Amino acid sequence: MAGAARPLRVLFLCTGNSCRSQMAEGWARTLHPESLDAYSAGTNPHGLNPLAVRAMAEAGVDISGHTSKPVEALACVGFDAVVTVCDAANKGCPRLPGPAKVIHAGFDDPPRLARNARTDSEAMPHYRRVRDEIRRFVESLPQALTGEPTMNDRTCCGESCCTPATSTAPATSTAPAAHAVREQVREGYAKIAQGGCCGPSGGGCCGAMTFSPEQLAKAIGYTPDELAAMPDGSNMGLSCGNPTAIASLRPGEVVLDLGAGGGFDCFVAGPKVGTTGRVIGVDMTPEMLTKARRNLATYVRQTGLDNVEFRLGEIEALPVANASVDVVISNCVLNLSPDKPRVWREIARVLKPGGRVAVSDLALLRPLPDSVRTDMEALIGCVAGAVLVEEMRAMALAAGLSEVTLTPKPQYIDAMTNWDDPLYRRIVQALPAGAKPSDYITSLDLSAVKR
Repeated sequence: MAGAARPLRVLFLCTGNSCRSQMAEGWARTLHPESLDAYSAGTNPHGLNPLAVRAMAEAGVDISGHTSKPVEALACVGFDAVVTVCDAANKGCPRLPGPAKVIHAGFDDPPRLARNARTDSEAMPHYRRVRDEIRRFVESLPQALTGEPTMNDRTCCGESCCTPATSTAPATSTAPAAHAVREQVREGYAKIAQGGCCGPSGGGCCGAMTFSPEQLAKAIGYTPDELAAMPDGSNMGLSCGNPTAIASLRPGEVVLDLGAGGGFDCFVAGPKVGTTGRVIGVDMTPEMLTKARRNLATYVRQTGLDNVEFRLGEIEALPVANASVDVVISNCVLNLSPDKPRVWREIARVLKPGGRVAVSDLALLRPLPDSVRTDMEALIGCVAGAVLVEEMRAMALAAGLSEVTLTPKPQYIDAMTNWDDPLYRRIVQALPAGAKPSDYITSLDLSAVKR
């Protein structure tokens, strides 16, 4: 596909060809008219959704002339790629002529999200949010399909990422390196999601699984009752702390989990905020979102609660409205970002006045040797991307947060070493003689408040 002179033919497929696939087609035709020849269809089409038309019109894209069509109507088109935008379409994706690459990018269903809305005005925020998620995905789609940069690569200047990248950027620009790191991390976590709990060295995010995810969770403070209530597969051993334990969650609060993975901390937080609260999990890896949404059905069945949702997005550009969240939690994720100051600014942006942060992460007590910092496996293992403890404090303060409290927990690192984790064994080999990982790395609880 990379060498094709013509635009790539891409089919966006969902069940009803009513909303999400129509939005995706509209964005593709608007953002990439020269590189993508976009179509949409449904496995069971049932008409164009007027609120989807309205949401796209607000963003300057007219899809009012689109029609809802069955996928069979496009059987004669030789597609280069099929993008399934809902889980049902992904499971029942029909076999189409040609060597089409199938990509799953599941998005929430706006009509389902808005089912309790009393008016169109109440429903529209759900359509706008999914619309914007789809745009972010489509913006980078040509690059994902071909591996080549596109004219729509962006250098961010704010929430809208509105400045096109140009050849006049200085040679020292970190944007390409940041993109490469993000894509390698995304690929690593996609493999973890697809393999259950198997990371690059045979284990999870923060170390290889020489012990079970349940053993790790108990060791870092999750209660037996919390673990017993978890949907199977949501705990993948990706934690380095228990942010819900320091968040003091209360009924009725809106909680945002950065890097939700399979939904583990979201499912812990859900019962704490109850029927009047809401938990939003954000993850940049479609495979993780698919896993989390499959776990969601079990959570609803076991708890009787329908208060958790998952959104596709990057933590440097959260798909969440300004001042809409009471508590932000995150578990061993912030260190993976190539632009940590921007993550902290995003946290401050989405928090309500008086909102709070409860983060468990890995941080450095002193700089790591270069051989560890440049090891991508260690980065996916939550180590190489960690910053010094005081740097983390400075970033939170610079973002406008206050009452920043840092609590190092080096015993977590000692436990990983004592469990003979392969990742930490490699780190030991790279350290000066007589040194141990906990001399350099610590698990850290961070709490802060937005005033």
